[in-house]
Amino acid sequence: MKNRNNTIVNFGLIMLLICLFTAIGCKDDAWDDHYEQLDSRLENNILSILSEDSNYSTFVQYLNQTGYNEELASAQAYTVWAPNNAAFEQVPTAILNDPDLLKQLIGNHISLFSYNTAHNDEVLVKMFNDKYVEFINTNGDSSFGGVNLVEKDILASNGVLHTINEVIDVNPNIWGYLNDNVERYPKLMAYLSQFNETAFDEANSVKIGTNTLGQPVYDSIYTTTNTYFKTIGDLSSEEERFSFIGLTDDAYESIFDIFDDYYNHPLVDSVKNKTEKTIFRNLNFPQVDPDNLNGTTITSTTGSEVMLDPSLIVENIELSNGNVFVVNELDFDPRGVIYKPIRYEIENTEKRTTGSLTDFSIQKRYDITASEEFTNEITLLENPTPGDTNNFFEITFSNVLAASYKLNLKFTPVGATQDTKLKFQFSYIRSNFRPTIEEIGPIVVSNLEDGVVTIGDTFDFSFYATGQEDDYFFVKLKVIVDVSEPELLLYDRRFGIDYAELVPTE
Repeated sequence: MKNRNNTIVNFGLIMLLICLFTAIGCKDDAWDDHYEQLDSRLENNILSILSEDSNYSTFVQYLNQTGYNEELASAQAYTVWAPNNAAFEQVPTAILNDPDLLKQLIGNHISLFSYNTAHNDEVLVKMFNDKYVEFINTNGDSSFGGVNLVEKDILASNGVLHTINEVIDVNPNIWGYLNDNVERYPKLMAYLSQFNETAFDEANSVKIGTNTLGQPVYDSIYTTTNTYFKTIGDLSSEEERFSFIGLTDDAYESIFDIFDDYYNHPLVDSVKNKTEKTIFRNLNFPQVDPDNLNGTTITSTTGSEVMLDPSLIVENIELSNGNVFVVNELDFDPRGVIYKPIRYEIENTEKRTTGSLTDFSIQKRYDITASEEFTNEITLLENPTPGDTNNFFEITFSNVLAASYKLNLKFTPVGATQDTKLKFQFSYIRSNFRPTIEEIGPIVVSNLEDGVVTIGDTFDFSFYATGQEDDYFFVKLKVIVDVSEPELLLYDRRFGIDYAELVPTE
């Protein structure tokens, strides 16, 4: 029995080894075939691989026609999302027959650098036409510009090739879309277009010689820019992402009727100009998902807190640098757009006057607990003079609108050993056009105070100072150290202050 069992065991081992060697041989053959295919592709560039497949002959034809074939034959690293022949049957002939539009279209499928599907991510890929297209890879599914990949991660000597069965349309950016749809937004575009400027583009112009004065002569290219973009953000930039409110004339009229009542100015044109400026400077936002407009405020690119009701959005148009929310009515709260807090950071030396430079000192230091910028350490070095000429600083708030305001000061501790005592002069102009000075205080401010203190009562500004359109309503605040020599036993002449702010009331 023992010998028989040994014979069986030995026979089993022999059969196991035969199967193992056979499997290894089969596996080696499979890997050899795989690597032979991979090696052959890695020896060819992207253009060669596409040229060998008749399914992509139309794409190759357009690569040659637009000149991109020369780049895809070079040794750079590229990624190409190649549409098959059938995909081009859906492209309008007007695009295919226009050299500029065709180059834009083909360039919308080629990028520098290698992008594969190995990692779960969502990236915006910059294409040869300077547009950005979203490349999504999640849980094994991959799409490019919303189109699923037919074949992916085909390696070549100069990058990666993916194939798709649809052509990715070239989306305009927000500014391009608005200019293509002026009839939909007449008043909006009339306002924005007044800031258009045409300028000589020296960088893209070709020097073709010199004139008799020795000055260079160019085959000139001119570009159109819009100076209003410096205020609201560049709607023509492909490098930034915005959400813009496409304001129809109905929406414009509804919001204008609300806003113009807040500008009580003697000149009708001034009311219109100020109202339009307020409306059109608060239509642009860093890109936001409409699903996230759930009743919370969003901050415009000009810093206003705006509540945008998602139920008022009749269309969300996705574009190459963001999206446009089309609205036929708007319900901005004027308190967030017109009547915003007017803040003066005390470290700002503009529009600030200080008493005697010998007796009064303002030093600034970084303090993240204050405004996350600077806290000012203010010290009176000598006894206050009877005329208060050495113990104050005065700041100016400009362009204060007709409203009621609270006056707040943000204090912060700076190591004073005792409390301090301050008084204030708040000056503004009433309806008789004469300056009014309100005396406030004195008040005691704790040396440990680290927060906002309201100074005085509510202040009402009834209308603009004069009938001049360019005149602004100036408001001044003088902060005075009110600690005499004998009071040094009770108070310090040193305190910390961050900012002063006028805050609109209900």
